[in-house]
Amino acid sequence: MMEHMQETFAFDIHVRRDVDEKLPADGIKVVSHDITQGVVLDEQGVKVTAFLVDHGPVSPAFGYRVDYRGHSVVLSGDTRASENLVRFAQGVDVLIHEVVDPDVIRARGRATAGAIIAHHTTPEEAGEIFARIKPRLAVYSHAPNTEAVITQTRKTYAGPLQGPEDMLTIDIGERVNVRHFKG
Repeated sequence: MMEHMQETFAFDIHVRRDVDEKLPADGIKVVSHDITQGVVLDEQGVKVTAFLVDHGPVSPAFGYRVDYRGHSVVLSGDTRASENLVRFAQGVDVLIHEVVDPDVIRARGRATAGAIIAHHTTPEEAGEIFARIKPRLAVYSHAPNTEAVITQTRKTYAGPLQGPEDMLTIDIGERVNVRHFKG
């Protein structure tokens, strides 16, 4: 993928490196490697663990757990309900989980609505996952911040819940504090 990304941006790279800005070649050097489930970074007290999730025909698909100074965040990535995510998210402070609103997907009238919904997590399913994991805060990504999603989630989860929001800041310490962007 990274080789093809470099091909895509070859002209821009050439102009910035060789013509206009004369940037050093090392500045555009891409270093990447494929990952598997397990620890993918462990430096300066930050440990990132990748774990497999189920995103239908997209394989592999990963979620990530970040641990630092006794606190942790799990990012589900795109996934339908995943037992492996539940396993890796135990004891997490903040669980950021994707969700789709099936009603919104269906309302768009797309012929692929069923397939899209089947590759993701519904609000009720996410609520069940949150209830099993019991994070200090559950946060949604990958969905509109609608009352409908929150209402559907509340059918299966009564704990702390935050909808998706651009520029949201979450401070994790003795308390988990949510700060909303005021632009």
